[in-house]
Amino acid sequence: MKYVFIAGALPFLLLGSLHIIYTLMDERQPRRLTQRDHDLVKRMRSNTLALTKETTVWRAWIGFNLSHGLGVVLFAVAMIYMAALHFEPVRASAPIVLIAAPVIAAIYVGLSIRYWFSIPAIGSGLGAGLLLAGAVATLAGA
Repeated sequence: MKYVFIAGALPFLLLGSLHIIYTLMDERQPRRLTQRDHDLVKRMRSNTLALTKETTVWRAWIGFNLSHGLGVVLFAVAMIYMAALHFEPVRASAPIVLIAAPVIAAIYVGLSIRYWFSIPAIGSGLGAGLLLAGAVATLAGA
C-alpha cells in the first residue's frame, strides 16, 4: 500500500513544484499566475498593503504564491518520505498519519473547487483518492 501513498503524493509534488516555478517566472514577466489586466499588475507593484508599507501588493502576491507552493511540496515530500522509508512503523504506531493524509488532500480538493480552477481540483482529487485508498486498505489490513 505504500506505493499507493507515493502515487497519491505525486500529483501534489508536481502541482506544487509547477506553482513555485510559475511564480518565480512571473515575478519578472507576469504571464501565468497573474491577472490578465496588466494595469492592475502595475498598480499592485506600486501599492502597499494596508497592514504595512514595508511591501507592495505584488511582492506579497509573489510571496503568498511561493509559500503556498512550498507547503504543497512539503506535504508531498512528507508523504513520499513516510511511505518509502517509514511506512510500517507509521502504520503500526501512528495510524493518525494515514488518516491525516487524505483529510489534508481533501481540504486541497475543496480549496481547488471553491477558490482555484480545474487543474488543481483534478490533481488534488486524484491524489486524495489514492491517499484515501491507501489509508483504507492499510488500516483494513490489506
